[in-house]
Amino acid sequence: MKEKEKKALLRVRAQVRIVRELGERLKALDPEAAHGALMDGMPRARGGLPGGLDTLIARRDSLKRIIERESELMRRYDDEARKSLDQMRPDLYTFCVLYYLGGLDIDEVAQALERSERQCMRYRKEIETEDGKRKRTAPADDAK
Repeated sequence: MKEKEKKALLRVRAQVRIVRELGERLKALDPEAAHGALMDGMPRARGGLPGGLDTLIARRDSLKRIIERESELMRRYDDEARKSLDQMRPDLYTFCVLYYLGGLDIDEVAQALERSERQCMRYRKEIETEDGKRKRTAPADDAK
């Protein structure tokens, strides 16, 4: 696999994780749940929303815009990464779709593929390194 193709897969995996994390943050900013917690039955000075709720809604709307932008970027990366998967072995292709494009963890991919986690780690190593071998660095010369 060429370096450009490896980078495309890694880039889309990172973007999938970002979008997933932002989605979880959005769920945490549920204004309906916060509305009940913030209502204390007391009227507000200018008839506005209960204390903090307006800020919560503004944060939620801002987060929605960020998610839309990041999702669009993820779709572009996904298209680029899928081009590199065309000539891949079927088992590696399925691993890439689940791990890189789907954003699943190794244990989740292993369960879906009915393979061991070790085998899935081998797949990842084969994709992310040249010819499946890690580049070794020379040991540091500590003796002076």
